[in-house]
Amino acid sequence: MMKDKQAVQFLEQLKLLYPAAFKRNYLFYSMIKTKGLLDELKEFIPWLLAAMIFISISMSLGAYLQNTWPQLSEFRAKGLAVLAVMLFFMLITPLVIKQMKHSSVSLYKQLCHTPIKLAVIILLQAINIAYVESSFLQSLLFFFAMSFGFVRFYKENLFRDHSDSHQYYYLQETRRVCFWSYKQVLKIKCRRLLCKRNSKKLNELKQQQQQFQILHEKALGFEHQLCKSFKHLDLNTYLENMMK
Repeated sequence: MMKDKQAVQFLEQLKLLYPAAFKRNYLFYSMIKTKGLLDELKEFIPWLLAAMIFISISMSLGAYLQNTWPQLSEFRAKGLAVLAVMLFFMLITPLVIKQMKHSSVSLYKQLCHTPIKLAVIILLQAINIAYVESSFLQSLLFFFAMSFGFVRFYKENLFRDHSDSHQYYYLQETRRVCFWSYKQVLKIKCRRLLCKRNSKKLNELKQQQQQFQILHEKALGFEHQLCKSFKHLDLNTYLENMMK
């Protein structure tokens, strides 16, 4: 099991070597971390935010569409507004998953198929608008869209009972380092395209790229070790521990 002291030493060392990794380097997932599968009131926070933001937007957009195009029925205006929010989720989800892929192995495995789920929901909503016209089905699809497109990214659960806010901080900071080092590799690759072959600058960039690749692999491995120490990696391991 990874100890807190090891995490502190790892992060302090990186802050001295790469202070830029901890500045203006944001991750758009795991804003809230909860213990187990359900963690009392914390479970309601992302849903409350989703309702305040996306339901409000869909209602406002639906009213706007109905006023702008009076020939649209009330159901279709609201349905198109809901569909627009779903398409927004579909747009931002690959970007968040891209961050996960290069900063958290376990979370990426859990959520990498989210765009497919959203695509199915969007298709069903389009069919509902065109043919079915069911308000209940629309509400159900909107619920799942908010769950897959917002709540599951905003909240990360399955943390162990002994985990605390300090450990959550260590984990998230390590993930920031992972993604920052990946971005540095991409930047260097782009800069290499502008360099002449066999030039001194190109050789320097190759060395820098190799250093950041090593850092990324090291940080990603460390993040995975922290995950194994601080949380249950998936639902199966969580249920197995609950049965013991």
